[in-house]
Amino acid sequence: MDYLAVFTLKNRPEQLVLVLSHPLMAEAGSVVAAPLLDTARFAVASTLNPVFDFGGRQVALATEQLAAIPLKELGQQVTSLEVHEYPIANAINRLFFGI
Repeated sequence: MDYLAVFTLKNRPEQLVLVLSHPLMAEAGSVVAAPLLDTARFAVASTLNPVFDFGGRQVALATEQLAAIPLKELGQQVTSLEVHEYPIANAINRLFFGI
């Protein structure tokens, strides 16, 4: 599993999730992830919800909806957002520390 990997869900292949926990944590059988939601249907808060482009589809990281997801529920890895590590880290900092 890549760092900051984006996966589909097995039971909802149209839904993308970003794995926020480090790949080494997957040994526990689950990961911490947050959904990537279509910006047309999701109210975006700038720092909390960074926006990414997936082939013309604008999606926002719904950081405040993070949850533990069993590995068996993850579908295919689509990409990695490692190049966007800083806005993602800023979103997590905003969620937990208000900064």
